[in-house]
Amino acid sequence: MDYLFRPKTYLKPQTLKEALALLSDHGKSAKIVAGGTDLLVEKPRGVECLIDVTSLPLDYVRLEGGSLSVGALTTIESINNSEIPTGLFHVLKEASGLFGHRNLRNLATVGGNLCSSVPSADMATPLMALDSVARISSVRGERTVPLEEFFVFVRENVLEEDEMLVEVQVPPQPPRTGAAFAKIGRTSVDIALVNVAVRLTLGEDDTCSDVRIILGSVAPTPMRCPTAEGVLRGKGLDEVLIEEAAQAVSEEIRPISDVRSSAEYRRDASRVLTKRCIVSAIERARGGSY
Repeated sequence: MDYLFRPKTYLKPQTLKEALALLSDHGKSAKIVAGGTDLLVEKPRGVECLIDVTSLPLDYVRLEGGSLSVGALTTIESINNSEIPTGLFHVLKEASGLFGHRNLRNLATVGGNLCSSVPSADMATPLMALDSVARISSVRGERTVPLEEFFVFVRENVLEEDEMLVEVQVPPQPPRTGAAFAKIGRTSVDIALVNVAVRLTLGEDDTCSDVRIILGSVAPTPMRCPTAEGVLRGKGLDEVLIEEAAQAVSEEIRPISDVRSSAEYRRDASRVLTKRCIVSAIERARGGSY
């Protein structure tokens, strides 16, 4: 007999303070719901209370002093249609534009996509590549966690039972920095078989002074590839070196075979997409078009 997802209580707080108090009171029996695109499909057992946070003022995209702040309730379509200027942060629009169907983008939120903590989360890889930080609140106070440290395992993250992700903060990026995102799925609106984000900074001599290479759907969590980054960092960039870095990615990741794809295919796709993203990031760092 199929499991029936029937929480006993539905609550809709009007303020963040109220929402955090409810989380504290109900503990592990409560789940936050906003777009519901993951929760209402997953239907986790043991949930007796739904806390609807859609009335909270956490739907925004703000660019101030070179830093970008994204509220946890910002929908993926809001990112896609936002006035994020052409330039480095445009990689977030690049990812949001490839995020499923428009109907899904109008429901799914940035916070929900991250807190679902699935390896294929499309917004995780570009935000990690930009060294983003998660701002987390509870009745006990507030803390920040680098997004690279936010994910623990499949559908597991660092949030405590009484905590809520309220904002993602993207720091200013150095001059001559470019970023790119690419994804492949079974269809154009499917979840990722592999997704890749690269952020690369060029020095005055056109060598790679810094780089982030992040992949999704190739490990239990979205993962950074430090070995591949080391192939590029501090060196002049040419086709041979880029190919070497892409190959290093395919050897560094930990993909599995499942009903959607084989591990071998994910390795091949990771190498190809990484190379494309590195090339695009270099071009953009040099002032190329977004």
